[in-house]
Amino acid sequence: MKKILILLYLMLVSGAIFGQRLSFRFINPQIIRLAGIDNLQFDIQIMATADTYLWSTQVALNFNNTTFDLNPSHWTVTRVGPFSGNNSSGNPKYGVITHSYGTAPGESCGIALAADINKFSVTPSAIDFGLIPSGLDSWITMITVSVPLSVPSGDGLAGIDFLETSMNGQASYISAANNTTPYSNPNDYDSRDLLTAYTGRIYSTAFGWTQVGGGTDGVPYKNWGSSVSTTVWEGNAAIPSGTSLAKALQIQNPATLTIPVDGALTVAGATDVGTASGLILQSGSAGTGSLITGTATTTGSGSTTSQRYMTTGRWHIVSSPVGQTIKSFLTANGNVQTNLTNGARGMMDYNPLLNQWNSFFTDNINGNVGAGKGFCLRSAADGNVNFSGSLQTGAKSATGLDATYWNCIGNPYSSAIGINDWSSTGATNNFIKVNAANLDPAYGAVYIWDQLDAQNGVPGKYTVISNSHIESYNNVQQEQAFMVKMNTGKTAVDFTPAMQFHNPGLPLKSAESVWSSIKLIATADAQTNATFIAFNCMMTKGLDPTYDAGLLKGGSDLLIYTMLVQDNGIPFAIQALPDNDYNSMIIPVGIDTKTGGEVVFSAETFNLPSDLKVILEDKQAATFTDLSNKVYKVTLAANSVIPDRFRLHASTTVIDGVGDLTLPAKLEAYAYQNIEIRVVGEVSKNAVATLYDVLGKVVLTQKMIEGQLNVIPTSCINSGLYLLLVKDGGKSQSFKILLKQ
Repeated sequence: MKKILILLYLMLVSGAIFGQRLSFRFINPQIIRLAGIDNLQFDIQIMATADTYLWSTQVALNFNNTTFDLNPSHWTVTRVGPFSGNNSSGNPKYGVITHSYGTAPGESCGIALAADINKFSVTPSAIDFGLIPSGLDSWITMITVSVPLSVPSGDGLAGIDFLETSMNGQASYISAANNTTPYSNPNDYDSRDLLTAYTGRIYSTAFGWTQVGGGTDGVPYKNWGSSVSTTVWEGNAAIPSGTSLAKALQIQNPATLTIPVDGALTVAGATDVGTASGLILQSGSAGTGSLITGTATTTGSGSTTSQRYMTTGRWHIVSSPVGQTIKSFLTANGNVQTNLTNGARGMMDYNPLLNQWNSFFTDNINGNVGAGKGFCLRSAADGNVNFSGSLQTGAKSATGLDATYWNCIGNPYSSAIGINDWSSTGATNNFIKVNAANLDPAYGAVYIWDQLDAQNGVPGKYTVISNSHIESYNNVQQEQAFMVKMNTGKTAVDFTPAMQFHNPGLPLKSAESVWSSIKLIATADAQTNATFIAFNCMMTKGLDPTYDAGLLKGGSDLLIYTMLVQDNGIPFAIQALPDNDYNSMIIPVGIDTKTGGEVVFSAETFNLPSDLKVILEDKQAATFTDLSNKVYKVTLAANSVIPDRFRLHASTTVIDGVGDLTLPAKLEAYAYQNIEIRVVGEVSKNAVATLYDVLGKVVLTQKMIEGQLNVIPTSCINSGLYLLLVKDGGKSQSFKILLKQ
């Protein structure tokens, strides 16, 4: 890119070379509107090796001539501090003269500042001259330069630095009346410059955030809803709460940028981090700062620190959004639990072939975090662990997985990702959609470990996300890992930037349930587990890949699950069924309990027809319980594994008596939509059903069909209360039925 020189002259007076030296630096950049035009404004500071009174100096600058106004008369140079004001004669201490040597690229433009020549013969003092202090960090501002932007969008680079060859040996100080002395050649220059600084939005310690687009002269402006190129030039910056936008992001060394726990930043273009831990994503009990970089790459010699809030006494399954060795992670995080006897740390990875977690890591472990790998992690105290390394952006794959086995993987990004068709990223950009062919058809879901308070003796369990739209997760937060079961021959899963979205305060669960569904709950002491039955017109009674989700038992002491109506031998955490045939489906319910004792069954329903009842059948006790308004209690032995004792019926019923715990047999009978009576339960081919009115008169008699469901038409029968008697093999069962026409 072509450049033009602008020379800022302080008139030079020659003299013998002496030992004092000058240092120069840029500081305090900001975007400010002056006379209705956005300007980049910055200070130039100087420092000397000994206290001296400046007589003359020259500041020569390179700059980006496609970003700034080329007319030197439009540039403003303001004398600052001891270099401003008047001297003892009432004249300005230093005069300002601007002129141009040419406007073609590569030619020079100049601005001259001159000390008052009338004071050449006086004894140097701060009354008449600017005092340059000495000593480390005794910088003092000499001039403020305002440069009009010729690119109103602020997308340009400043490209400003010192032209050192034109400045060396061109400065002097007044050492006595009628005498000046040159500073040593060359001068010293701070390593910081404005070469790569963006002119859209900039942060400096003195002015904070400023950006183009302000409508008021002299008033710093910022608008985080505007996507502009952004530079953190110095200091420790932070974005505000809520969602912020940037076209590109640059963090110069040694500046830092923090995304707070309730903050979210989307960067459309490149992200350049120049400082070690220069980009910080904070985490806490209320949330985690979120960053989306899209398909852009992250460059720079610095690193990102992503915090993960941990609660003590629990195992967390985590992943990292940065690349880092396991050894450096453990070394930097002393709060990861340590066994003082053998040096084992509270971190391990998963062994798919053995279907168990590997041994605890030590500080000398090989390997890396990142790239979608999941780990089990435990903290010694509430607080954050820090992942530090290069931010992962663009398309990512977790590779080297074991086909047909359970594998532990995780979100590789610095934001939340959508998991299913109902997630925040929509029906096409989610993990299950992208990886449907990579996952076992019976386990086309993700399984997230939720360990409850182990200090109170409550073990954890897995929460399952499939495509069934029920009360569950639809998304997962950054640094969240989970289990998946791989399909035959598949050894990788893919993550795409389109899965990303912002939700810094993403909760563990969502109460949203759009599909009609039943949440069947089992409780024993302080343990609770649940299984879901979801209904949708697109589902079948058999396996619906990515909607049905097989059970991952894990370490829970209490499990409840269902078997498919068209059974394939696999227990399911989520079963999806059609919604047009509730009454014909009998759903096997399984229960496993290690501790045994009293188990309480209950149910929650979502968006079901108002007249639909949830009936739990206990085949062994020959009872039917309406879980719509009651619970069912049963005592089970320790280490029970019971896949076939209980069954669930979703029944449209106006039956009088169903729901009592004392029904004498195993049948259920109810009126269905005022057109028929349905008898549910196993009968033989010899069974006969007889319907009586309140006077004991036989209304109809019907021979029953061997099997689980019999239908008795009632469309020609008047409204009223009736008694249904079912006889089968010398045994009978009666029901009171209320018919309504």
